[in-house]
Amino acid sequence: MALFQVALVFGAPMGEYAFGGQHKGKLPARFRFASAVAILIYAAIAGHYLAQIGVLPKLLPAELNDIGNWALVGFNVVGLIMNSISRSKLERQLWVPVLLLLTICSALVALHI
Repeated sequence: MALFQVALVFGAPMGEYAFGGQHKGKLPARFRFASAVAILIYAAIAGHYLAQIGVLPKLLPAELNDIGNWALVGFNVVGLIMNSISRSKLERQLWVPVLLLLTICSALVALHI
């Protein structure tokens, strides 16, 4: 997902696959900036999950770590819902399966399975 956002930042003509599919081709500057912010968010999420498997140290105490895990489940559910109701058929086709898988995986992490 981060690599997709990187492509958008650098002007890849995939606007129909992001942000509701409102923009065909290259995204306007403000949406490319939003993609750059998304990259930072995805990096933080990746860091959190790398800490869950012991690659990085956990920065949060156990209680907050569990809350963080469930917050990420919620984040993915919101993303799944938003992409499911997108007016862009291309966006729905691309992101709904991805976010469904992310939601399932994040729930498994939150459940400690």
